[in-house]
Amino acid sequence: MNTDTLYSKFQHSLQRLELVPGQQLVVALGGGADSQTILDCLNRFRQENPQYAYLAIHLDHHFHPDSPLWAQTIQQSVDDYGMTSHFEDLLFEQQTRVSKEAMGRERRYQRLAALTDDNAVILLGQHRNDQIETFLLQLKRGSGPRGLASMAEVQPFIGQRRLVRPLLDVSKEDILSYAHAHQLTWIEDDTNYDTQIERNYLRHEVIPKIEQRWPQFGHSVLRSAALCAEQDALLDELLADKLNDAWCQNHWLGTGLSVAQLSDYSEPLQRAAIRFWLTRHTDCQRMPSHAQLQEIQQQALNASSDAKVEVRLGAASVYLYAKALWWFKTDTQSPQLYGQGAQLGRPWDRVKWQLTEDQQRQVSIELTTIAQLSTPIKSQKLYQPGRQGGKLLRAWLKQARIPWWLRDDLPVLLVGDWLWLPVCGWLTCTDSSTPPPFKVSFERSG
Repeated sequence: MNTDTLYSKFQHSLQRLELVPGQQLVVALGGGADSQTILDCLNRFRQENPQYAYLAIHLDHHFHPDSPLWAQTIQQSVDDYGMTSHFEDLLFEQQTRVSKEAMGRERRYQRLAALTDDNAVILLGQHRNDQIETFLLQLKRGSGPRGLASMAEVQPFIGQRRLVRPLLDVSKEDILSYAHAHQLTWIEDDTNYDTQIERNYLRHEVIPKIEQRWPQFGHSVLRSAALCAEQDALLDELLADKLNDAWCQNHWLGTGLSVAQLSDYSEPLQRAAIRFWLTRHTDCQRMPSHAQLQEIQQQALNASSDAKVEVRLGAASVYLYAKALWWFKTDTQSPQLYGQGAQLGRPWDRVKWQLTEDQQRQVSIELTTIAQLSTPIKSQKLYQPGRQGGKLLRAWLKQARIPWWLRDDLPVLLVGDWLWLPVCGWLTCTDSSTPPPFKVSFERSG
């Protein structure tokens, strides 16, 4: 493949997206020849199509000791093109039972969404060789059609965003030829040659030997991946109508899967329904393994009505609550102190809070805000204006139908002996019937 052919493939990939003027085209940079080639192609496309917004993003986890030097090299390349960029260190605490690489990937995707417009097109550098490796890794894990479909050229992402892999049918050799021909600068990560890493072992030890024996093996793998993707898309199309009655809604949690409806299905259909329901969450980047799927299935159908069921899926969990399954991110950030109109972290990023004075009762009171409930408040009876008798906080929260795993991080507004909670409103430790002279309002923001 000559370099003009590679750029033509890139160009055609973007032209099929039905872009609109002002839409954001973002390249996610890692510094390798793949993403540097994407960057160069995007710069050529930018010169031909100035009507779009262009952005280059590099997120550094500091997995490698030389990563700060790599960031400088990448920054120089972006500056040479005169393209708007965002470079950022992205550190995190590793969770148990989740690899550093998997956690880093999830954090990168989350941050990419936060840094881009809702309808952004985010360009990734994966290529033909990556697709073959992914297929074989999924095969080793015993994946079904969804896993064997490997990576999609165009993949729905968080909100209306899309992940696009313009070079997915281009070989690594052709990418290197392009990079050399255009005198690009890129980084060679020495860890890419560590064959203790599964993907590297396939890349350097397994695939070359297979292709030496069967030269068409790579093409066959790509065809199988495409057929699996087609079968998976067809299954989703058939399930969409069949599962209409299985969805349920919750103010805080979005769309859940009814356990009652699930129990009416055959076991294979139950598992298919759970997988399909999870795909409705565009920020659910990790599908359950077969063992996790069976665990969700068994817990949903066999747990008691008051059981607190949670099945972890990377940085998210599937919960059983109110006779339905709910998917929810568990890597919540503790809400920070907030002021008027401020927006809190998930799950409270779905609401905007605002405090205003009651114009009929002008009184100056100093307000204090806290992010979490304190133990004394949890152990005391709380009263609501105009209602007889007090209740412990857990009773108020249960009555308000706030899911059990959200209750400990519920944001509270304190004003003297009064506190304000979402849904519950004003509560007090005393039997006072006169709440503070303030109105608190909140609304869904997403």
